[in-house]
Amino acid sequence: MNGKNKIKIVAIDLDGTLLNSNHEVSPKNVDVLRKLEKNGIKVVITTGRAYEAMIKFYKEIGLNGEAICYNGAVVYDKDHNPVWKNTLDHETGLELVKVGEEFNTYHHGFIDNKWVLPEMTDIALKYKERTGLVETLVDFHQLENIAFTKMMYIGENEILMDIYNVLDDKFGDQLYKAFSNPMFLEIMHRDSSKAKALSYLLDENNLTADNLLAIGDGYNDFEMLSMAGIGVVMENAPEELKKHFVHKALSNDEDGVGKFLESYFEL
Repeated sequence: MNGKNKIKIVAIDLDGTLLNSNHEVSPKNVDVLRKLEKNGIKVVITTGRAYEAMIKFYKEIGLNGEAICYNGAVVYDKDHNPVWKNTLDHETGLELVKVGEEFNTYHHGFIDNKWVLPEMTDIALKYKERTGLVETLVDFHQLENIAFTKMMYIGENEILMDIYNVLDDKFGDQLYKAFSNPMFLEIMHRDSSKAKALSYLLDENNLTADNLLAIGDGYNDFEMLSMAGIGVVMENAPEELKKHFVHKALSNDEDGVGKFLESYFEL
């Protein structure tokens, strides 16, 4: 069996990968992904986005399988029910909020699919425009349970790296920390990652990593790309990430996903 015939699942990141710089799925990418599903290959979106910020693209493409959100903290089945989920406990969530406050850095979280934040700032407005999410304003210190699916800091990379190091000191390996881009530091339960979520899906489908092709552009995609039988990195990815992978696609503004898959599977 040659390589392309082994692949049963294609996992694709959204921002910087499937979506172009206008946060759109190009007609080329839509066409190729629909062809893959018609050929019996499962297409799985794997994103740091919340479910509500992912589902419009899922429906636009016309996908029929599972989806992975919150950087691998939640897996949704084909009927859009969460079938695998990890959340942070209240004490950890409160500590993460305090760190954001100590660094005077914008932070928000997701609880039960709600985007929760203490105030609507310019950064929050830009995030809202990018994702289309509807905010819920809260006082984190007054909530009885801050069971974050994902906690997020947004700011300059230098400050975020300081926060990353503080969290390392406070929690060690008790958290999963990922940079979806240099200005987005995302915090999840330690058992969350795109790779772990995909491992769950592979097990559920009686498949192995050899049956997986994954495409991404960010450091939060590294584990996913590394575990896959075929890991594909986008041309617009950081150079440090690109050097780890043989397979490369054109940039997200050049229909990189669609053109790579079309060539690889000879569609």
